[in-house]
Amino acid sequence: MSSLLYAIIIMLLGSGFFSATESAFFSVPINKAKILANQKKRGAEYLLRIKKDMRPIISVLVVFTNIFNIAGSIFVGAIAAEVFGSSSIGIFSAVLTFLVIIFAEIIPKSVGETFAVPMGLILAKPLFYIAKIFSPLIFIVELFTKSLPKKKKTISEEEIRTLSNLGFLEGVIEEDEKEMINRVFLLNDLTAKDVMTPRIIVTAFNADKKLKEVEKEIYSLSHSRIPIFKENLDNVIGICHQRDLLISLAKEEKEKSLLSFANREVITISEAQKIDKLIPLFQKQRCHLAIVKDEFGGTSGIITLEDVLEQIIGNIVDETDKITNLREKAKKNKN
Repeated sequence: MSSLLYAIIIMLLGSGFFSATESAFFSVPINKAKILANQKKRGAEYLLRIKKDMRPIISVLVVFTNIFNIAGSIFVGAIAAEVFGSSSIGIFSAVLTFLVIIFAEIIPKSVGETFAVPMGLILAKPLFYIAKIFSPLIFIVELFTKSLPKKKKTISEEEIRTLSNLGFLEGVIEEDEKEMINRVFLLNDLTAKDVMTPRIIVTAFNADKKLKEVEKEIYSLSHSRIPIFKENLDNVIGICHQRDLLISLAKEEKEKSLLSFANREVITISEAQKIDKLIPLFQKQRCHLAIVKDEFGGTSGIITLEDVLEQIIGNIVDETDKITNLREKAKKNKN
């Protein structure tokens, strides 16, 4: 009787171990494995290798699970027939099947899912080398499966948004973090025309004027960068910085032409330019302001790095800003 009990325990433990292991490796996302590998966690390198190609590990786990389930059942059944007799083998088989379902499938898979990361880190290295040892068997299995179509794993925007919402509900991320994630995906839906400061409220200086002619306007500027134009705003020739103007005023250089301050390159973009492309453009050109052109080549407005960042983090308002939304102001002026 004791030999039967030992055989049942060994069968359930063996089958349960490999069921839990399979559940653990499937429950660890590949992105999590990459993070653990970057953190130099012990076993993470092997875990990442396994996640990149699960087929060898699946083959090993399936083989060992079935060895314990099938061979174990035959062995246990033979012992049970000697102990209980052939007349009771049907009842014993029903009880054994129930034990396998509960203690070798349901409970181990739940344990594997719950402790997926620690189990993955501990078992990744030994399983990796076991798969190497059984590579001839794996090769034979893959001969039958390589013709099956492989589904390319991709993550959609909707899935990331759903995950961010779930993370917020579970308290993993803050509400403002969730909102920023959602706003990032809106960047490629917005154009420069949607977020620019319209032409009618753009502050710009005529290059032909002298510094003394715009002195009062310089002191009241709410922006640090100002377009300099020739004849009209459709012909912006440069960008000047308020700091440079103030320094010249302090030096009593009021006779200087504003043309001499237009020493920063003008970046022009179309109204249809997607704003997700503007951040790398501003970084590459090392500038904070671009002129927005309409389909006829005229200036329709300006857009700044701040305008783009506001689409992610919300309005940026300092103590000098009296109006938080210049586009709303432009609409009111039109009306």
